[in-house]
Amino acid sequence: MQLERLCLDLRRRTPWEALDLGLVVLRHWHRPVYRAWFATMVPFALIVFLLLWQWPAVAAISVWWFKPLFDRILLKVYAEASFGRAPSTREIWRSLPGLIRNSGLLMGLTLGRFSLARSFHLPIAQLEGQRGRAAAARRRALDSKTRGCAVWLTYLCAHFSAFLQISLILSIELFRPREIEPLFDWAALFHGESDAWLLVLSDLAYLAGETLIEPFYVAAGFTLYLNRRNELEGWDIELGFRRLSRRIEAESEGREETPRKAALMMACLFFAGLFWFQAPREVFADQPPASVAETGEAERAIREVLADPVFGREIQDWTWRYRDSESESPSDDSGALELLKTFAEWMAKAIRSLSFVAAAVLTAGLIVLLYRYRERWLIRSPAVRSVPETLFGLDVRPDSLPADLVSAARRHLEAGEYAAALSLLYRGALVSLIHRAYVDFRPGDTEGNCLDRIRGRIDAAGERYFAELLLAWKLAAYAHAAPPVPQLADLCDRWSDHFAD
Repeated sequence: MQLERLCLDLRRRTPWEALDLGLVVLRHWHRPVYRAWFATMVPFALIVFLLLWQWPAVAAISVWWFKPLFDRILLKVYAEASFGRAPSTREIWRSLPGLIRNSGLLMGLTLGRFSLARSFHLPIAQLEGQRGRAAAARRRALDSKTRGCAVWLTYLCAHFSAFLQISLILSIELFRPREIEPLFDWAALFHGESDAWLLVLSDLAYLAGETLIEPFYVAAGFTLYLNRRNELEGWDIELGFRRLSRRIEAESEGREETPRKAALMMACLFFAGLFWFQAPREVFADQPPASVAETGEAERAIREVLADPVFGREIQDWTWRYRDSESESPSDDSGALELLKTFAEWMAKAIRSLSFVAAAVLTAGLIVLLYRYRERWLIRSPAVRSVPETLFGLDVRPDSLPADLVSAARRHLEAGEYAAALSLLYRGALVSLIHRAYVDFRPGDTEGNCLDRIRGRIDAAGERYFAELLLAWKLAAYAHAAPPVPQLADLCDRWSDHFAD
């Protein structure tokens, strides 16, 4: 392989970086890639859709099944473009018989069709020409640390293609006028019960999605393959050595072409030799001087130091100290201490992590509780509150109530108008809660929501009375069955204890 001609920058990359390089490769060579795609895959798919228009599902499956053939065409474009020359459309058509015979297409359309690392394994069969056991051994060598990324590539590209197909169908529905009935019945579409032309339209949407995704899928698999081979075979190192050797050769040729530099160097060496011979001879000793150990100076110096009263004494120290971890003969106790220290560090990290998780959960719970019960602690100023005039179909203006509400409710009760009496009591309670307790009811609140909003805003006895009043009101308003008269009279008697102004 002529690595010098390779147009890609070979360096050590992670597998995910190699997949990103596939997008750069597609963007750089998109013209020859899409020329080959529109010259082969798109006509084939349109012909299949035309011939099998009565069976759109069979047509879509057929196009999907033969994708490995067109993947080989895309790989041929990428491989030749990587070495400086992309094939033309005519060359693509001429190479089709060879790609069908010599690229492992039969394996790609049978057992290899279900491989989740197809784009990563494709160069082994097409570019290296490996077959049988040799190909299996080659795949095992390349799959280490890389197959997972290739599988994720297949998984993501398949889902992106499906998303694009559904998005195109939804875009048609988006621009449909409201006066026209929906074109697509999704349940019928997925069960194959829609009209034939709608199924053909979904097949065309599938072709559009594959047109956008499949070239990137092949490019990412090819760059992942190149990155793995560069990691195993050291292509970047080889190219570095080749560039270094070429530079050295160029420098040697330059030295041959400049004899003046060589003559100047020889002259410098000649004069340096003359200066060396003219140096004083006394500087150079015939024999090396005796060492410090041979003269005994070191021994005398040690004795003088030990004779000093500061250094010349022994001190016994019985305090505990940690042994050096790099000592040559560590004891068993030090190993146990190291194990205990490691366990303690692990426990500290675990407790710290759990404390962070607990703090996050408590914070989230506190936020949820504050939001859920915000009506209890968030009391708006009367100047900024928006006081409603009607709630749940009831007039809650203070002016709409009689001056003596309890007496008016008793009169309705004596006249047998139980619903009217409960309506007065209920409206009076709402008005008191809105203007005295500053409870903000909402138009869509139910009776249960009303009970939730007043909790904590009035006393417990008032909450119990309001619950009884709500129950009686629901029976009278919805079930048309009022409670017994003594119970209604008791509600009238106790109303002033909780809501009278």
